Amino acid sequence: MAEATGKSFAAHASDATWKEGLRSYMAYRGLGITEATNGKVMAHVIRANEPCNGPMGYHYHDLEFQLNYLIKGTARVYLEDIGEIQLAAGDAWYQAPNVKHEVLEYSDDFEVLEITMPADFPTHEIPR
Repeated sequence: MAEATGKSFAAHASDATWKEGLRSYMAYRGLGITEATNGKVMAHVIRANEPCNGPMGYHYHDLEFQLNYLIKGTARVYLEDIGEIQLAAGDAWYQAPNVKHEVLEYSDDFEVLEITMPADFPTHEIPR
């Protein structure tokens, strides 16, 4: 795993540790960016560890920046400012700060790279 040395580093897949995170049906792999940037930026890979059982919950994040890049699989996502979008491997989407959104469905092989600023931010669930 990457160390917070203030220098460049490599985060090798062979050393990856997958952990629980915000959603229990997803696994999360930190890439060491949080430590390297003293919490200014977070980059992690999120993958499905359970089949999709419907929408993941309408919510928003109180942050400055959020970018997602779909590495594997497919997904259907709703963003309050643009509506529903279909996504496939290689697609990316930016979520403006505080935009309400929801992953409506994802494939069993779903895997996404997510980059946020700051690294630590609150998530607010919204009843539909």
